[in-house]
Amino acid sequence: MPKRTIAFWSANGSTGKTTLAIAFAAALKKYKTNIVLADFKEVMPHIHKYFGVELSDKSDIYEAVEDKRDVSAIIKHHLNKKQNTWILSGISMNDFSKFREKHFSVMIKALKDEFDYVLLDTNSGVFFSSTYTALKNSDVILCVTAPTIWSVEDTTEMIKFVCGRWCIDKDKFKVILNTSVKSEVDISMVERIIGVETFNVRYGEKNVFRDVDMIVKSLIDKDVEDTENIKAMREVKSIGVD
Repeated sequence: MPKRTIAFWSANGSTGKTTLAIAFAAALKKYKTNIVLADFKEVMPHIHKYFGVELSDKSDIYEAVEDKRDVSAIIKHHLNKKQNTWILSGISMNDFSKFREKHFSVMIKALKDEFDYVLLDTNSGVFFSSTYTALKNSDVILCVTAPTIWSVEDTTEMIKFVCGRWCIDKDKFKVILNTSVKSEVDISMVERIIGVETFNVRYGEKNVFRDVDMIVKSLIDKDVEDTENIKAMREVKSIGVD
C-alpha cells in the first residue's frame, strides 16, 4: 500500500476544515493504524486544543534544520498519542516568524518516513509558507468550501492560483462541500464550477462521521486500485508484453 500525504485546505476561513480533518483522522484509523494528524496552521493552531495536548515550542526543530542535523528524533519528541491518533501540534506565535519552506519540508519528510498516512491541517488561503509546503508535498488536497456561491467561486479562483503559480497538479484536488448550514449550492453545481471531484458533508455529528467515512473509503479504494494497476503493469513487463 503506498504512503499518502493528505492536506486539508480552504480558500478562506470558517469552512469547518479543522473539524473535518479531525473527523477524517478518526475515520481513517478504523482502516489504518500508522497515521499522524499534523497541525500546519501557523500563528493560530487549533488541533492541540481539541485533543488537550500542549502546544510545544518548536525552536529545537528550527535549530536542527538550520544546523543540517537529523530531525526525526526531535519530531518524535513532539508527538502525542490521543484517542489512538498521533498528533503533532502546530507552530506558535513565537515560532512562526522563523520557520520557512525548508523547515516545513524537512518536517513533512520526517513524518512521511515514520507514518503511512500523514494528514496536514493547513492555514486557509495562500499567505503562509507552511500552506505552500503542505500543498506542494501532498498526494491529495481536500479543499473544504462553505455551501455558498461566493465560497465556491473563491475556491475556484484559489485552485487556479495555486495550480498556476505553485505548479500543483489540479488532479490532486478534491472538494468537500460542508453543508452544515443551509446550502445555496449542491455537489453537481460545485463540480461544474470548480471542475474537480466533490464530496458532501452534511449537518450533525452522525452525518459528519458517516460522510467523512465514505470519503476515507473512496481514497483507500483508489489506493488499492493504484496498487493493483502497478502490480499488473509489473507482471506484464516481466513476461515481455508491451
